[in-house]
Amino acid sequence: MFKIKQFSNFKIWKEKVDEKRYYTWQEFDQDCETIIQTLYPRRAEFDGVWGPSRGGLPLAVALSHGLGLPLFLSKPFSHRTLIVDDISDTGKTLAPYEETNFIVTLFVHPQTLTPPSFHIHEKGKEWVVFPWEKGR
Repeated sequence: MFKIKQFSNFKIWKEKVDEKRYYTWQEFDQDCETIIQTLYPRRAEFDGVWGPSRGGLPLAVALSHGLGLPLFLSKPFSHRTLIVDDISDTGKTLAPYEETNFIVTLFVHPQTLTPPSFHIHEKGKEWVVFPWEKGR
């Protein structure tokens, strides 16, 4: 199966997707702990946490609790808002915040147009299925 990635109306790359990588809640908890330990000394730099609905929201909630920061449910409050998402794949979702905010993702695609400030995993050729996507 092939997956076409798009940024605006332009095809960026075509990758063969042979396998799926099922990311678990246990991995999510461990990765959140790593992010929290890394950012906790810097938490005063942030006025809150925001993540785009669906993929970014679970991470935003977890980091909001772990860092003791407010969770913003609408758009980011300021340039001091910590922006989080599950993956920076094409980079389209995170592009508006690249120049102004600190961005954290669980996964990053090597060819993303918006590399996060901090990430945990590099995405390979497999399709990442997050636990909030699979209904378990």
